[in-house]
Amino acid sequence: MDLGNSHYKLLKKEWGKRHKSIRSKFEEKHREALNKLSAGAASLILLSSSLNPATALAAATTQTPPPLIEEKNKVETFLKELNSIIPQNVRPLNPEEEATISAKLSEFFGMDVMPAINGLRLNRTYGVIGAEQHLIRYPGDNMATHFTSIINSNLFYSSGMAPGRGAWGYFANSKGELTPADIEKERWYIAVQTFAALDYNKRLREYRDFFKYRKMLIVNPLTGQSVVSDIADAGPAVWTGKHLGGSPEVMHFLGLSEGPRKGAVLYFFINDPDDKIPLGPINLK
Repeated sequence: MDLGNSHYKLLKKEWGKRHKSIRSKFEEKHREALNKLSAGAASLILLSSSLNPATALAAATTQTPPPLIEEKNKVETFLKELNSIIPQNVRPLNPEEEATISAKLSEFFGMDVMPAINGLRLNRTYGVIGAEQHLIRYPGDNMATHFTSIINSNLFYSSGMAPGRGAWGYFANSKGELTPADIEKERWYIAVQTFAALDYNKRLREYRDFFKYRKMLIVNPLTGQSVVSDIADAGPAVWTGKHLGGSPEVMHFLGLSEGPRKGAVLYFFINDPDDKIPLGPINLK
């Protein structure tokens, strides 16, 4: 009898049972968050795939998820640490809270996340985001010309297009001049209350140049779903009770595109002077 081999098989059996137990408990405890993250990952494959819809859908549904234990440690630790700092009611964060949260976001996302850059900032970094419409990218752009794939059209056509241009005007002077970078800026845009920034009217030119397409990290603290976005519009109005707005794509990947289409989020500036961080959904590092 091979005692070494028998011992190995016994250990393998016990570890298998233990792994199954841990996996079941984790899935049960974090079912909602995992479902949303899985849906977001599948949608991202569909959005970014150059394959035909049938092939893209097959790829999205057959992707092997990351090891559950590793994902548990990452997501659970992030949400636990984040929600130990965030106040229960949605209010402006104090300087100490902002400093602690920006440090946590920088650590977990591997980028320089800040509440202010060179003394310039918004009126808050924690607030309610609501759904916005698509923006006109160039003269003549409309819902019929806005999408380059059936998948994107099916997902986001119903949101419609805002009647006016964004805060910085058209993204391009014509359809022929529209670049991939312009398309991404509109796709992942947010509207923020630029007009509520401290001394905004006294520093109008400075703030205008600072806010234009400035990158921000948007985080849903309930699920961890996050998006790198850019400022392309001003709003919403104070009376709405909302503090910023997200494009249909932004809201989708934050897990806030259904039901009331709004929710509490953290939104901090990303210090990216060399423009190396791409726009769109982002995972924890």
